[in-house]
This record gives sequence, C-alpha cells and structure tokens, in this order.
Amino acid sequence: MSNKKETQPKKFISADKFLEMIHDIDSKTFPSLQDSLQDKIDNYSAIGAKSKPIKDSYGNSLTATGTEDKVKEFSRYGFSNETLNWPLWLALYNDSWVFRRVIDKPSTDMVRTGVTISLDDSEKLQNVNAILKKFRTPLIQLLKWGALFGGSIAFMMFDNMEDEDYKNPLNVKKLKASKEMKLYVTDRWYGVSCNNSNVVTDMNSIDYGKPKSYRIMFPDGNSYEVHHDFILRYEHRSAPPLLKNGMLMGWGYSEGSHIINELARDDQLKSAITSLINKALIEVIKMAGMRGIFMGQDEESKAQLEQRLEMVNWGRTFNSLTFLDKEDDYQEHGFSGLSGLSDLLEVNMWQVSAAVEMQGVLFGDLKNGFSNDVDALERYDEVILNRCEDYYRHILEKLLLVIYKKLDIKEKVEFEFNSLLVKKHDEEKMQSLKNFQELLSNMLQDGVIDTKHYAQSLKNYTLKNTVDLDLDDKYIESLEDKFDSEMEDINLDEDELDNEESSQEELKPQIKVKDSLFNRLFRRKRK
Repeated sequence: MSNKKETQPKKFISADKFLEMIHDIDSKTFPSLQDSLQDKIDNYSAIGAKSKPIKDSYGNSLTATGTEDKVKEFSRYGFSNETLNWPLWLALYNDSWVFRRVIDKPSTDMVRTGVTISLDDSEKLQNVNAILKKFRTPLIQLLKWGALFGGSIAFMMFDNMEDEDYKNPLNVKKLKASKEMKLYVTDRWYGVSCNNSNVVTDMNSIDYGKPKSYRIMFPDGNSYEVHHDFILRYEHRSAPPLLKNGMLMGWGYSEGSHIINELARDDQLKSAITSLINKALIEVIKMAGMRGIFMGQDEESKAQLEQRLEMVNWGRTFNSLTFLDKEDDYQEHGFSGLSGLSDLLEVNMWQVSAAVEMQGVLFGDLKNGFSNDVDALERYDEVILNRCEDYYRHILEKLLLVIYKKLDIKEKVEFEFNSLLVKKHDEEKMQSLKNFQELLSNMLQDGVIDTKHYAQSLKNYTLKNTVDLDLDDKYIESLEDKFDSEMEDINLDEDELDNEESSQEELKPQIKVKDSLFNRLFRRKRK
C-alpha cells in the first residue's frame, strides 16, 4: 500500500463569478474599515481613553530644517507675548549694542530736545526751566526703562512729607513748603504693582482711567502705597484696548517686540558672514599616523604631531614659509566670492534702522549706499517730535503742573517741544520772516495796511508763527471811507486834463492813487 497522499484536483472560479460573490456579501456581516475604526474609537471613549493623532514629522535643529525651520517664523504672525518676556529684553540690552542704542538714543534725545514754555513772567520761567534741567537724568531713565519693558513709573518725593502723606492726594500746602524734590524711577516688572480695576473716574484728572494707587518697593525691601498724584506713569507704544487691558495689564508694548525678527535676522546674517569668511581659506595637511592619533591610540605620536604643527605655524608666522616633510601633503582651498558681502550687510543695516525709524542714525553715516542721506536727521527729528507728542507730553504736563503749584504759578501749562536741529530751523525761520516782512512792506506801500497792522502782524508771526493780518470787514470799510475822503480833497478837472498837457506832472500823485492796489480792490465796488 502506498504512503503517498492522494492529491485532490484544484477548483477555479471565473473572475465574473468572484465579483458576483463579493457583491452578494452582506455589509452587516463584514463592516467597512471606517465603521471598524469608529467602533474602536467609541470603545476607547467608553472606558475614558483619548484618541491621539499620530505625528509623522522630521525636524533637525542643527540644519534648521523640517519642524525646526527658523526661516518660516519670519512669514508667520501671531500673539507671541514677547512683550512679557522681560528676561529676553534684559539679555538683548546687555549683549546687543544695536538693541541698546535703539533704546538709549531716542530716550535721551526726547529729553534733550527740551521744551519752550509759555510764561509771561521771565523770572518764574527761569525757575521752572532750572527745575526741569535738574530732572533730566531721571526722566531719561523713565523713558529708557519704559521703552525696554513697555512701561515705567517715576515717584515724586518731597523732603517734608511723611510716608502717610503719599497715601493721600497731593497736599498743596506741604508742596509749597518743600525745599527738595526727587524722582525715583522703576520699571513695570521691578518694584511697582497696581490694581487696574480701581481706576481714576474723575474726568478732569490727567490720570483719568489710570490706577488710583500704586505699591512701590524700594531696593531696601520696604514697600509703600502711593497715591496717583505722586506718580508719573509712562506707557510705551500704545495697544488696542483688548490687548492693553488684558495681555499687557494696562501697560504698553516693549520697543523690541516689533523688531525682534529684524534683530534675529541681523545677528544671523552677521554670524553667516563671519562663518563664510572663516571658511574662505581652508588648509589641509596630510601626515602619516593621523588616524591613530585621532582615535587616541598613540599618545607619543600625538605629542610629535603637535610639535610638528607648531613648527609649521612658526615658520609661516615669521617668514611666510611652511615646513613639511617630503612625505606630507599640503592643500589649500580658497574662496574668492566675498566681494558682495559688504553690500549685503549694508542693506541689512538699512532695514534694521528703518524698522526702528532711525535711518542713517542707528549705525551712523556709512559713507556709501542707502544711509548716505542728507535728510536722515530731518526724518529722525520728526520721529523724535512725534514720540514726544505721543508718549512724553502727558508726563511732562503733569510734572509741570506740580512745579507750577510749588512755585505758585496760576497760569495754564502750555509748552511746545523743541527740535533737535535748532540751528537749521532758526535759519529757516529767519528766511521765512524775511519773506513775510517783504510781503508786509508791499502791502503797506500799497495802502492795504497801516504801520500798526504791520507791527502787529510781524509780532504774531514771530511769537505764534501764524499769518494774521487782522483784515476784517470793518477794517476794509474804514479803508474805503478813508479813500473816499482822500478823493474828495483832490480837484480833478477832466477838461483841463484833456487840454493842458502841463497839468500831467501835477496829477501824478492822483494817478498813483488810482492805480494802487487798494484802488483795484475797490474799483468794482464803487461802480
């Protein structure tokens, strides 16, 4: 009997029959893949499990590719809250000279410009200017730390006031009796806290909408409650109410929050240029036994190699020679494409300075390219004046109110910020005044104005920089009456004008009157 198993013949079905069988299968018996996955998700949810998406990604921080792509950050915008990252601003202010100059120079220039105060009493004006001059340094610090962190305060302290006095509104009687006044400056992150829900509701107050009181902490560790009357509050770069009252906690934006990408790109470009310059010349020296030295297997050969390389550098340093063994190999790989790096660096400097509105000022005069601009100082002066109006005016106005009360000045606080380009603007004003004086002289000669109006208009233009001739309807009617009375005193005989040529010389003054500007202005009206 054979041990071999008898094989059964294989059965085959046609393709049409197979498709027919698939079509007849009940979907309830064999659920779809989607239904199967949904059943599993429901089962996990029933037992409290959470489904997690699978991430399939690649990131390389060394090459800045994939999920670590740093370039992509420059094309995306969002609320990164960098304004609140005060350690970053401290580090940048400490390490980056560009960022430090962005903070320091505008703050110093805003105070250095000074103001022109409108006071009739010259002695009181001199006293006010003397007090303001004494506060220049703390005011500069106030603007610096406010620009760095988005906000800062200056605490006005007086020599004759106790700790309890600062909790209450400013006592004018004690203010007038004080002999010394100091400003203590601190920023929003260090040494000051306030309740933004308890604000000033008096609409006549200069601090309307600001906190009623502040908690000031001094370097000795003691903290005191201070009424808002003693606080000069600086808020940098205003924000919409939604962000100001929420994320920024009532303060402003940090100066660096909108230029952080420009600074990062500037540092990245400088690092790339430095790396490229370092790689512009690569020298390769091939010596026997290098592999064993690199693997740390031959300390004796390592010492010999170091000595040989030291001799190579010695010969090159002193005699521009390279000493190698005849079996050694030396190769030099140079790169000559460095000519455009200076242009690239200069253009990037222009972009950074434009971001902080300091074109031609931030990096100084580069002698070539974009920043060689004769109007750079004009634009920078306009930027400083605008920042003074936006951020600095209310601080100076409140400080002057306190000084006025101390000096018992009853006049209203009025002042204008001076320009950084005083000399140039004075020359322009002198030329403008000369042109205006010539205009007034012509009008006086034509009889449109008299000497009183001449002097008054010149005074208004000098003091207020306004063209005010005071030519109202009443004055124009008086000119017309004056002209009619002058005409009545002149006897004009038209027959004698036609028959006697000798009378022309006598009538020249009358003809001049008829041809004057005043005559042309009112000729139509008389007709």
